[in-house]
Amino acid sequence: MFRPFGIIGSRMNTQIWSWALSAIGVVGIYLTGRKNWRGYAVGICTECAWVAYSIQTKQWGFIFGSTIYISVYLFNINKWLSDERKKRIRGMFTINPLHNYRKNK
Repeated sequence: MFRPFGIIGSRMNTQIWSWALSAIGVVGIYLTGRKNWRGYAVGICTECAWVAYSIQTKQWGFIFGSTIYISVYLFNINKWLSDERKKRIRGMFTINPLHNYRKNK
């Protein structure tokens, strides 16, 4: 039998993992909302853990859902990073004599 976490097996342990994975997922959403790229990484890792959980508990619907979530996380992190790159490039060509003066104040 596949045991990704080693301790999943009883009904109580599956409930603990379900609550723990949900809580970690909320932390990922919180970080993402604060415009921190680590939120996407936490979300992707959490979804991978959900896949292992679904295999262990034979709840196959979680695999489909997690695949969708991971795809959305990857799409959003790619978009966020490309937006950051565009801002950085745009900032390199700023023609404003007071730009450095304002930055230091």
